[in-house]
Amino acid sequence: MIDDEVYKYDRELLPPTEDGVFKTLLTGNDSEPVLRDIISSILQIPVIEVTVRNAEPPISDIDEKRERFDVNCLIDNGEQVDVELQTSPMRGDNFDNNHSGIKSRAIFNLCDLHSAQEGRGVSYRKLLRSFQITFCDYTVFPEREDFVNRFSFRNTDGDELLDAVGIIFIELSKLGAVLKKPVEEMTGIEAWSVYLSCADEPENAEVVRKLIETKEEIKLANDILRGISHDPDQRAKFMSRRRFQMDLDHDKAESFEEGKIEGKIEGILEGKLEIAKQLFARGMSVDEITKITGLTREEIEQLRKQTAI
Repeated sequence: MIDDEVYKYDRELLPPTEDGVFKTLLTGNDSEPVLRDIISSILQIPVIEVTVRNAEPPISDIDEKRERFDVNCLIDNGEQVDVELQTSPMRGDNFDNNHSGIKSRAIFNLCDLHSAQEGRGVSYRKLLRSFQITFCDYTVFPEREDFVNRFSFRNTDGDELLDAVGIIFIELSKLGAVLKKPVEEMTGIEAWSVYLSCADEPENAEVVRKLIETKEEIKLANDILRGISHDPDQRAKFMSRRRFQMDLDHDKAESFEEGKIEGKIEGILEGKLEIAKQLFARGMSVDEITKITGLTREEIEQLRKQTAI
């Protein structure tokens, strides 16, 4: 067990998977060791130094600021890394269209990052390697058990064209099996994913406690998170973002009711069923899904039979 001076669960902790909190946690003045270790764990290479080149999210679209976090890094071996956090499915994305929006955006961001290099007078062989990493707080690949999925250019036989680029998705919704492992047996990417997903959850306080004891960089991340959580300005920004989210949810709910009044019952039911699918994928019970969606137990059970969830 850890001394309480080293770790004590804090009920005021803000969630690390909230976009603004995540950004501050990874790009603050004291955050370089945290970001360096996270990237090292994900790319599975030693990273000595990391430089944040563009820590600001886009300011042209407030909805984009709510939905994603961008950090453009250059690590010491000359490779480029773009890290994003996606807290909820992109508008229009669902299991039926294979979440094509978030996948297409990852490809776009990777191509943008790789092609933005200064190429004039430079050999193509000397271009920097580029990686796009997306943390997802929901399920994107329901057919795959692994919570980490890596993609690169390969032919139909599986041979890689070149290791110049890569896309990595980390699904924080799939940590059930990882949470059952002893902390000392977790890989670096497993430890960080559990911490980011569970740091503010009292039911997982003991796991977080052990992670902090095991890994110095996670202890530093937790100290930074506590500082963020107790900073009046940071909490005010967090509450402002939360109110914005609530306003959006309210507008969606109002549109939902208007659609019902106009007789669009079929479309509404389809929307609820899609939400139920995603909640099933997150491991929620029938009773929980009933409360959230308003569907009956019979409708939910029928959905489970039809989709073989």
